[in-house]
Amino acid sequence: MTIVKSDLIKRLMDAKKFFVNGYVDEGVKIVQDVLKLSPQKEEYNWFICNVIESVDCKYLFTILDKIGSSFDVSKCQNLKNVVMCGIMQNVYNAHVDLALNSLVTQGKRDRLEDITKDIFKVNPDVNGEILYKLAEALRRAGDERDAVLLLQEACKKGIKEACSNAVVPPPRSVM
Repeated sequence: MTIVKSDLIKRLMDAKKFFVNGYVDEGVKIVQDVLKLSPQKEEYNWFICNVIESVDCKYLFTILDKIGSSFDVSKCQNLKNVVMCGIMQNVYNAHVDLALNSLVTQGKRDRLEDITKDIFKVNPDVNGEILYKLAEALRRAGDERDAVLLLQEACKKGIKEACSNAVVPPPRSVM
């Protein structure tokens, strides 16, 4: 049996429709079948990025749990969506962690700052762990000011590590 690439792409798009409509298990089955048939799985990495962009947050982490390991999510340019879903759902998990680390590695300080601007609009009661991890990512990306502000907020929410890291280092004296 000859596998035609266009047929595999059509099946992936069918899986995406299932995901968008909330039929996660049906979409997962299609993706797993396509990946079994494809000798070059990395050729379809665009698919997971497309899913991250398209699906409702209430399905995203379930989908990533089931098929995310088959793809290199860190190469996606829309990882902000993963972090924002974590914020909306008040969930800090391996997917949010990977997204934050990838944004830092990709040098996407601007996206991290955008997340920081929107965090309390999206979820005024965001949990302290998410604030702490976002602050750590901001700090690694070179944004000390926003990092300290988030650390202070995380400290108020009971994250002890945030309290000890929320101290602003004194400016260096120039002599």
